[in-house]
Amino acid sequence: MYAAFSMLLTIVIDIGLLALWNAIRPSLMGVLTGMDTSSGMVGKGEPRVEGFFDIHMPPVGWIILIIVSLFAFFTFYIIFTAPLVSYLREILKGVERIKNGDLETEIPVRFTGELGSLGQAVNEMRMELDNTRRKDAETEYRNDELITNVAHDLRTPLTSVIGYLDLLRSQEELPEDIQKKYIDIAYRKSSRMEGLVTDLFDFTRYKKHKVSLSKVPLDMQQFMEQVIDEFYPSLMDQSLSCYTRFEQEPVIVEGDGELLSRAFCNLMGNAIKYGAEGKQIQVEVESIPKQKHARIAIINYGKIIPAKDIKHIFDKFYRGDAARSTDGGTGLGLAIAKNIITMHNGEITARSGEMGTVFEVTLPLADRKERES
Repeated sequence: MYAAFSMLLTIVIDIGLLALWNAIRPSLMGVLTGMDTSSGMVGKGEPRVEGFFDIHMPPVGWIILIIVSLFAFFTFYIIFTAPLVSYLREILKGVERIKNGDLETEIPVRFTGELGSLGQAVNEMRMELDNTRRKDAETEYRNDELITNVAHDLRTPLTSVIGYLDLLRSQEELPEDIQKKYIDIAYRKSSRMEGLVTDLFDFTRYKKHKVSLSKVPLDMQQFMEQVIDEFYPSLMDQSLSCYTRFEQEPVIVEGDGELLSRAFCNLMGNAIKYGAEGKQIQVEVESIPKQKHARIAIINYGKIIPAKDIKHIFDKFYRGDAARSTDGGTGLGLAIAKNIITMHNGEITARSGEMGTVFEVTLPLADRKERES
């Protein structure tokens, strides 16, 4: 386009120069030859008839005209393309800054078409690189946090185990009941370390879906009754009552019974641990045919979890006022439960307020054939 404009202007200039040459040539020739050209006669009185295109120019004139045309064409072309060249240099400088790690400066989009698309593409690349850098930094931070938390949670019981074993080793005259007490404490602390290692291993497997699911039809009402029965001693110890709200019809989902048991036992254990102040726990199971999923909710009425904690409650090792206690537990139970539910194409959410703390799970309902079988 710019070349066409430059060529058009050059042609206009050439026409102007040729017209000027036609206008001054007779006078110039008269001066050079001493002839009278004012009467319109040339030579022996013959009439002079010339059109605009009857151009008589010496070779030197044509050479000069070609040089002027080339000069005019390139001058116009440079003038027209100067903003484009400047913008390309601006883009190149921006790419150089991005290469050197500056991901904050945005390249302005000054043109439409291909150049504008190029500037936009560079900006999108910069944003992608910035997002990748932020994700890498966050991943590194989380890895460091994971190592720190694991080291802390392992060191605390390990210190106790070493301390009590050292007492048993160094004091041979300890009474038998004291020895048994120290051995029991060391055993509990060792069991806690084993639980942490197991949870870490399971968390990694479930998160990366390295576990194959053995799905079978499960009646979630019977399933949750079995989960509640397993926690009957814990409910009695905490003086908690457990109420259920189930439908009359079976609520069938397809799932891996062992993994779902792990997930709902983690949720139930969490409800008992942090709901003791509320004196009761409620378990709800219902089907929502329009949405083709089952809803399972575990509600406790203990201390309200602050909003700043509730949104992180499924993060591994997250430490909050009520989201995770530093006493007991590994801080992975809710994260493991979320990974298991996700593996079953379900969702898990949590909310906490005056109506209690609700952990709500939705799982796809089994096909009609599976429910009727």
